[in-house]
Parts: sequence; structure tokens; C-alpha cells
Amino acid sequence: MHKVFLHTHEKGTANWVNVIKEFGRIPLEDEYLATSVDSEWYQVELVIHTPFSEEMEAEVYAVKVDHAKVKQKKLSTSPSGVFFPGAP
Repeated sequence: MHKVFLHTHEKGTANWVNVIKEFGRIPLEDEYLATSVDSEWYQVELVIHTPFSEEMEAEVYAVKVDHAKVKQKKLSTSPSGVFFPGAP
């Protein structure tokens, strides 16, 4: 596991929440992450690798996003959330 100092905020604000989290790998810019099963979703804005630190491997800055809008934009589904192959 990789220790990451995660900084999250809402778009257009500096209301930072700063926590140490462990990830299977260090998140990359533009990826999405969640901090728990029922948490908000965040999009990674900036990654700073910190090989000099014994406390963490990277600092990750991420902005809160609307998971429903992300899924609608990224997934091949109709607006209703159901996709029928071959349907008009």
C-alpha cells in the first residue's frame, strides 16, 4: 500500500480536508477516487511525488465531483441509465 497525503476540496473554494490515506497505487491526474464505500467522488487535479518523505509517498490534490454526472458522461448509457444495444 502507498501512503498518500490527500487534500480534497469543493470546486471554487479553499475548504481543504487533509488526510493520510493508503492506496493500492498512487492516483494519477484526472482519475477519480473515493475515500470510502459511501463517500463523495473526487477528481485528481495534481500529484506531487515525495520520495524524500518517510511519512508519505505522494501528495494528491482532488476536487469534489458529482458522481452521477461523471457516470452519465463516461458510461455508454442512455439518459435513463439503461442501454439497449441496437435500439434507436
